[in-house]
Amino acid sequence: MLYCPAPHMIMSWVYPPEKMTAGKWYEIEYWTAIAKTLERGKFDMFFFADGWAGGVNDPSVKYAIQFPTHDPVTLLPYLAAVAPKLGLAVTMSTTFYEPYMVARKLSSLDHISKGRVGWNIVCSISSGEAKNFGMDELPPHDLRYDRADEFMEVCYKLWGSWEPGAMLMDMERKIFADPAKVRKINHAGKWFKCQGPLTVIPSPQGRPYLFQAGSSERGRDFAIKHADCIFAVGTGVKQMREFCDDIKTRADRAGRNPDEIKIIWGAQPLVADSESEARDRIKEIRARIPLEASLALMSGHFNVDLTRFDVDTPISKLVGLDVTGTKGMFETYSRQNPNITLRDIAGSYLSGSDDNAMAGTPDQIADYMMYLIDEGGGDGFQITPAYYAPQFFDDIVDKLIPVLQKRGVFRSEYEGNTLRDYMTK
Repeated sequence: MLYCPAPHMIMSWVYPPEKMTAGKWYEIEYWTAIAKTLERGKFDMFFFADGWAGGVNDPSVKYAIQFPTHDPVTLLPYLAAVAPKLGLAVTMSTTFYEPYMVARKLSSLDHISKGRVGWNIVCSISSGEAKNFGMDELPPHDLRYDRADEFMEVCYKLWGSWEPGAMLMDMERKIFADPAKVRKINHAGKWFKCQGPLTVIPSPQGRPYLFQAGSSERGRDFAIKHADCIFAVGTGVKQMREFCDDIKTRADRAGRNPDEIKIIWGAQPLVADSESEARDRIKEIRARIPLEASLALMSGHFNVDLTRFDVDTPISKLVGLDVTGTKGMFETYSRQNPNITLRDIAGSYLSGSDDNAMAGTPDQIADYMMYLIDEGGGDGFQITPAYYAPQFFDDIVDKLIPVLQKRGVFRSEYEGNTLRDYMTK
């Protein structure tokens, strides 16, 4: 999710007020209700995406297109207390944060949560974000990843600046730590200089569990180098299998064990007591999404003003369409169908189609999820809400999770104590 009115499904903030049992998106009760539900359902984690732009055009303000967005980092300590088992993952940008700040915040959060924190590593995609930080434009796509590689190098050094056994807390000798085991890192690179050591003692996980969602060529190489888990988008089992095979090939080439890199697919299941009820509901949800709202969301993700183009011309024939944002997402559509138009994409962008196979009864959705993993590969799903999130996740936990548990494909209890435990067992 994002800390905003409508995380992914456009207009999902539209919901009957009398049914908002946990309050509104800007109230803490809304988030604690979701966290408790996810923990009750034995989810691995509550994951927060983020972005530092928005509100730059009328449709994004009018329809709340991933705007406004509050800072999700501020939620984590509170949620860690009310959901003492649930993993918590947060997005922090290598483009606008400094490595020391990220390493320090995440290690502190890992202590507060007793080892349940993950970091989604992003390079930022929007020129709107750049303009909020005193830049005219973002650096070129691949250069942002080059800089992020050094960013990660600094973080690793900081997390390793305390050697095992460095902290003594010897009351009798009155020695807190062994100076010989706490060292400066003295990093001096192309983009960063950092002395160290980190001012946070080693956290329960040592470092946060690392997520990444790069699907471009450069993004995939970055993920192979750093990620414990990759978020991906697949439009069918063929494309999913191709992605998994590509990640395995890159991992082998880089000397990493492919089995140690988890792959999780984006999914938006809509579960109901009958298939017809699910179909009616998804049609109702999609019918209230204006074309200009969908184009505004796509423009933000692709980092290009799509309103300049003819929405009914195949994207392969659009002159001047230069996607500098989420290239991998855009390429997913263009590879699938070179004749696809912006109107076609807008009709299902992050919302699925009216015949979405993820809409149906608990058994139907469980069947489809198992089919996707069996035939397409990967390790699981990242679930995004299609409507008012507290109610959406109640429906998932009360209706779908028991079916998956009964089939033996989802846990009934947590194993271990850290997010890394959950993701690897």
